[in-house]
Amino acid sequence: MTSADMIPPLAPEPARRQWLPRLRSRWWTLLLGASLMANLMVGGLAIGQFVSGGPPDRIAGITYIQLIPRSFFHELSFERRREFMKLIRERSKELRGLREASNTAPVKLADALELPAYDPAAVKTAIDGFATGSGSLAASGGNLVMEIVGRLTPDERKLLASAIRERAESQDRKKK
Repeated sequence: MTSADMIPPLAPEPARRQWLPRLRSRWWTLLLGASLMANLMVGGLAIGQFVSGGPPDRIAGITYIQLIPRSFFHELSFERRREFMKLIRERSKELRGLREASNTAPVKLADALELPAYDPAAVKTAIDGFATGSGSLAASGGNLVMEIVGRLTPDERKLLASAIRERAESQDRKKK
């Protein structure tokens, strides 16, 4: 016998699973790892949104119509919700314009503060122009809320009142 006959033959390589791709470059490994992290992050955000109780309770930000909770609109019929959302969309351009105009209010306050002689009346006028008056963003948002509330039926007003109370209670619980 020769020495070649004494060496046992090597076991055949196990067949590679066909569904498992062969990564010929480390870049593929990096890309797949980044993709997995992104998918886990999106899944975590979705689960977190579900666990935390859903989206915020306001419709279009704090400066538009913060008094009406979003949950109220979810409880309305489709036709009524569409009617109110149409009203909000019609007024949103006006509110957006007021928001852009309110961006100049800090400059007016700075101008009043830079006067050589301090004038409390000029400072108050600059602040009042931003915070109060029929042309302010808060007043226009309040007018929109009044218009919506004026169109509600008595049952819808009760529904809105309970939605507002629920939101206030949930905010109190979050603070504690």
